[in-house]
Amino acid sequence: MQPRLNMTGTTRHSPLNSIAKALLCSMSWLPGVLYADWPTVEFSAARLEFEGAELADLRMELSDGQTVTASARQLSVDGMQQEITDLSLAGNLVFEDETTGGLGFIGELEILGFDASVAVDYQPGLTEAVFALREHDLLGLAVLEQMPGELGWVTRGTFDARFALSLLSGAEADISFDFAIKDLAFDSPDGRFAGEALFIESSGSLDPGANLSLTVEGAIGSGELLIENFYRDFSDASLVFSLGQRLIAGGNGATSFRLTDNSALLAEGQALWGDDQYQLEVRRLELQFPAAYQRYLESAAAQWTLDGLEVTGSVAWNGQWSDGEFSAGNLEVTDLSLVDIRRNRFAVTGLDAHVRPGDHSFDSRLGWRGLLFGRINLGAGQVALDSEPGVIELLQPLELDVFEGKLNLDRLRILLPGSTGKAAGEPEIQLVASLFELDMQRLTAAMGWPAFNGKISGEIPGVRFQEGVLEVEGEILVEVFDGLISLDDLRIERPFGVLPSLAGNVEISDLDLERLTSTFSFGQIAGRLDGYVNDLRMLDWRPVSFDAWLGTPDRQSARSDISRQAVNRLTTIGGGSATTALTSPLLRVFNKFSYRRLGLGCRLQNNVCEVRGIGEDEISVLLMEGAGVPKITIRAFNRRVDWPQMVSNLLALSGDEPAGTGN
Repeated sequence: MQPRLNMTGTTRHSPLNSIAKALLCSMSWLPGVLYADWPTVEFSAARLEFEGAELADLRMELSDGQTVTASARQLSVDGMQQEITDLSLAGNLVFEDETTGGLGFIGELEILGFDASVAVDYQPGLTEAVFALREHDLLGLAVLEQMPGELGWVTRGTFDARFALSLLSGAEADISFDFAIKDLAFDSPDGRFAGEALFIESSGSLDPGANLSLTVEGAIGSGELLIENFYRDFSDASLVFSLGQRLIAGGNGATSFRLTDNSALLAEGQALWGDDQYQLEVRRLELQFPAAYQRYLESAAAQWTLDGLEVTGSVAWNGQWSDGEFSAGNLEVTDLSLVDIRRNRFAVTGLDAHVRPGDHSFDSRLGWRGLLFGRINLGAGQVALDSEPGVIELLQPLELDVFEGKLNLDRLRILLPGSTGKAAGEPEIQLVASLFELDMQRLTAAMGWPAFNGKISGEIPGVRFQEGVLEVEGEILVEVFDGLISLDDLRIERPFGVLPSLAGNVEISDLDLERLTSTFSFGQIAGRLDGYVNDLRMLDWRPVSFDAWLGTPDRQSARSDISRQAVNRLTTIGGGSATTALTSPLLRVFNKFSYRRLGLGCRLQNNVCEVRGIGEDEISVLLMEGAGVPKITIRAFNRRVDWPQMVSNLLALSGDEPAGTGN
């Protein structure tokens, strides 16, 4: 009858600890028989139990006094779902000390299809073992039932592993390890996660006691990594990491972390969790630019078209979050400059800030040496900031001198992700601003628009930027050309991203037509102008649909003048013509004509403009009703006009003559 050994314990043990003890104790009978001078010693057991682990059908043999072979049909461990089958061990004993009973073993272990070298040193009361695997295929780990499903993303890679176990009699096993992955390549089915030629190495230790603790140190040394919108090529610098995790009785735990590339990034802190609570503390986060932007920020910023920036300076931060809400922190920005050299949209230079959210006794401030939006130079400035945690807000309005006028930021409030009432994601921005007496000529020159004369004032009652969408609360009112333009229901999606989309409505009231037309090379038209642009939709800042109307208001009853040039321009719209040819000898002496009313409407859809006017018949649309002598009436005979061609024609015509000639 085969012997049956039953060794059980009541102490809590991890599965890995139990495996180690089961493998090592299965050889514990050897010292007692080594010196019996038996030519061959055999040992077998139907079942061997030891502290949460069980070996089934164990067979061992010692021959020639040193050659050992062992096998087991199955290994089961409490807490581990998968049973390990068909284990085998082969090697040679090394006699160290006959007096003390010291014994060593060097051999090979086959487990779960992996071949590992094994070195064991046995002393009374202390057993030490080292297991090492070399150049194994990562895809072979798929046989482990508890491996994550993401292992199926792996297309290539090998790993090396080394585990060292130290088992002191009556104590938990001490476990240390080294692990390296070479030439790792993977790709998720949705393409959001990928890696190529990655080299990752790590080492650490595991204490499987009642309070399980784990420490890991390592580095990502080469290759490319994509995680969502984050991309990093590690060829320029390795990312060194360390991780410590400790489980505390009652299900609580703590994790400490440290990341650095020894030049651009340093991040360290800890997380505490348990009893449905979570705390995160960032003890130190340091970013040195430009390398930090190029390595860690640019790829994610590209979704808002904020890639291609020239960034210099540094940022240092520490802060605490409790249950997902930001509680306190400290931000220092030193000589930070951001210049949009690729698209020339903005530039901020010499930005310095010292902000302590949560510390109301500290005067948080932000200042800059230069601020440029497009060609609009806002100069230097400094502001005092609120110190509410997770919020950046002006304590007082900011007034900036712009184009001989004023730009007033009456309110600017930014809610950061993780602040009270703000979920993770993008920041939420709230803005209230006003313009006063900006010089139109300087503004239009800076924007690259046709030159306008006069002044512009306006109000922006409220702007909210949330989840990538910019919305205006209320109407934007702009005083221009001695009239008023109001913008309502304004909504912009992806304002800094790919293919920005704009929607809104525009009302035009009582504009001075003469001031307006003298700005362009369209010719001069006297009188007033009302109109609207309803259901405006723009994609990439180009109109794709709207319903628009521009015309003289009903309240305008007196005749007004229109120049010869303006008449010629109007006749080009819709393939129209003047009913009396301007080339006749008599009309050549007239530079101006009189009109009673005019109006032009366009409903744009699918790049086609459906033209309408102040009246129509079966064959044409009336755009202008003349008055006096000579009487000029303008009609459009093409009611469906190709929009891109129409815009191209008008732009070409506007360059024929300088604005304001009066022709």
